[in-house]
Amino acid sequence: MTDNGFEKKLRDSVYVHVPLEIDEGSTLEARLIKKPVPHSVQLWDGKKIDPWTFEGEGEAALSPGGSLVLKTGARADHWPETEARAADAAAGAYATFGSYIARLDVRALDMSRGNRIWFQIRPTCPGLHSPIIRAAFVNNGKTKIPDIYSREGFNAINLKNFVWNTCVWEIDAMAHDRVEEISFQIHRYGKEVSTGEALLFELRDIRFQQVETDVVHGWQCAAETAVFSTAGYFERGSKTAIANTSAKNFEIIDESNGRAAFSGTVEHRETRHGSFGILDFSPLTSRGTYHIRFGENRTAPFRIGDHIFEDTIWKLLNFLYCERCGYPVPGKHGSCHADVIAEYKGLTLPFQGGWHDAADVSQQTVQSAEIVHALLEVAAAVKGRNALLCDRLLEEANWGLDFVIRMRLGNGYRASNASIRRWTDGLVGNMDDCKANVHNHSFENFIMAAVEAAAAHAFAERDAPLSWKCADAAVEDFGFALERFKQIGVEEMVEGEHTASASLSQYYAAACWAAAGIYRINAEGEFAEQAAFFAAKILACQETGTAAPMKGFFYRDETKQTMVHFSHQARDQIFVQALAEACRALPDHRDRGQWEAGMRLFGDYLKGLREYTAPYGMLPAGLYNTDEIDDRTAFERIHPHVNYEKEQQNYRAQLENGISLGNGYYIKCFPVWFSFRGNSAIQLSMGKAASLLGAYFKDDALNEIGREQLYWTLGKNPFGQSLIYGEGSNYGQQYTALLGETVGEMPVGVQTRGNEDDPYWPQANIATYREVWTTPPGRWLWIVADLLGR
Repeated sequence: MTDNGFEKKLRDSVYVHVPLEIDEGSTLEARLIKKPVPHSVQLWDGKKIDPWTFEGEGEAALSPGGSLVLKTGARADHWPETEARAADAAAGAYATFGSYIARLDVRALDMSRGNRIWFQIRPTCPGLHSPIIRAAFVNNGKTKIPDIYSREGFNAINLKNFVWNTCVWEIDAMAHDRVEEISFQIHRYGKEVSTGEALLFELRDIRFQQVETDVVHGWQCAAETAVFSTAGYFERGSKTAIANTSAKNFEIIDESNGRAAFSGTVEHRETRHGSFGILDFSPLTSRGTYHIRFGENRTAPFRIGDHIFEDTIWKLLNFLYCERCGYPVPGKHGSCHADVIAEYKGLTLPFQGGWHDAADVSQQTVQSAEIVHALLEVAAAVKGRNALLCDRLLEEANWGLDFVIRMRLGNGYRASNASIRRWTDGLVGNMDDCKANVHNHSFENFIMAAVEAAAAHAFAERDAPLSWKCADAAVEDFGFALERFKQIGVEEMVEGEHTASASLSQYYAAACWAAAGIYRINAEGEFAEQAAFFAAKILACQETGTAAPMKGFFYRDETKQTMVHFSHQARDQIFVQALAEACRALPDHRDRGQWEAGMRLFGDYLKGLREYTAPYGMLPAGLYNTDEIDDRTAFERIHPHVNYEKEQQNYRAQLENGISLGNGYYIKCFPVWFSFRGNSAIQLSMGKAASLLGAYFKDDALNEIGREQLYWTLGKNPFGQSLIYGEGSNYGQQYTALLGETVGEMPVGVQTRGNEDDPYWPQANIATYREVWTTPPGRWLWIVADLLGR
């Protein structure tokens, strides 16, 4: 059920071999810029350069027309002298070629009224696909901005080249009682194939305005609005919207004829997060396009249909395609990063392929592998009813799989990651090269073996030689992983690796998942034995008794001292993913009943969590206990780049702002976290566990949990924003850094403010929470594969 207009866009994209066109009329920014402005203060009149100071390599001048002209180079032949981590720059370490910053002193101006920064800017950057400017402000009041993590007070705005861009930034939710400076920073990210030497930006007409701002904090949506899945709903299951309204009744209007397809009463419901209006139209199952009408209000259109999310899949596929590393993507970037090099035993290997990790174009082999698995699962789900989409999914999976296989260096070693935030020149041997990490780590090799086994099955008929290679690699990688795991156990943490937080119980799960997957393709008894062995080890880490107020969750190991939690990268699904694979591979095994019991218990845990974020469907981060603060080893694995001693009191404060269950136990709606914030990977990994279990047990309640995780990302959140750019409506810019705004991009996710446990989603494109990341699309695809495959 593809939208007719979108069908044309797909054809124009050569079915996504050219990036999809963005519908800018449905963006958050298009709506914000139209708001009435009752009060405005001009911050700079364009007559003098005196209020400005400048930092970095570049030039500044006034134009005859009254604009500030900033000019700098796209790259340099040296690292910036002010680089705080200069020693790390040559190794990557997310270093750029520096920045040129213009700072406007506003201390003498009356800024007592206002909550929005407004300005116009024109980039003139020949050859640059995606101009970007980072606006910032300094507040020197009671609450300091920027904050201690440098996450608040910045907004990296994507621009159109060669034209004047009008930019607005609502800052009402951030401290702005004593704003002293507003700045504009040009990042020098280097040159991809088409980029010219110079970057030039012109600034004019900078204002501080008063507007009625959007809701960006808390659980309640704006007055007289309703939040809903802006892309639509499956025909089956619950279909609700959440409203903040005085209206008593609502109607679902059919867009095709303007008539009411459904009428209902607004149910007013009190929850621990406030009073909400529930608009329940679950009985409506007819396919079509609708909007909601309540009182004098009406929503944007949405669709109902079992297969409407195939359009979303295309859009996520578009984002992944644009994130390809080492591949020329039309309109986005040329072939890149040929001089990111892995070295092993005197040999060198270009670390390019797969998909960039995020906005910063870093690279993680294990992340590409997990995306491959998700693409394969979705391809299997749509096979037989959408051949074109199935073929395109397999094509993209093959791109990532090629990278996964090529990065194998022998004896368990593989090129694993590179921390990089720049375009390099592709020439090996000069200063901008980056070194990729090379490791022999059992956890990664177990995951790779599981993915390779799945690929062997998926490509068996389509590409028999590739299928054979995947099967052969899976067996080898499992052997390498098992040997090292027996010798080392849990690996020492390596900074920058996305598997660094993995617990012993997750090692068991990865091993079980891989062994069961391999047994399904070769039926060799040793893999059946290993799958069963590690399945038992998984269950030994599960809470099954009455030691805690809930059960079914997993601990980090058999001692059952510290629960499994995540703060950024997340693999909550891996335990049931492994057990389900073991059940499918060994249906007659004597322990299958125990494995299924463990799976049901985790499903019950997920069901039990639902009430704590009601009326929203987003799953909470889970159950926590105050004793976890004492586990320094786990803390430092889960929370990189923060000080354990300094953050202990904040850890406790975050727990106490959760929902107390007594005896030191708390439900946290959002994780305990510090610098790294954003919950997309966390809630979607838990959603994958729910959808997998729902499909396995044919459990409608678990399927519903899976659907609700998708709905949250599509606008059924307190802000009414789709977190998938270009899907549904009211989607806002995200922190894209080098890539530029792209249909299908997804962010790290909704965060919290300080030590609170309430959702916070300010209009500020900055890492980590609003940074685009390829992990959330992979997790999203994992869920939808189960829901479409039913």
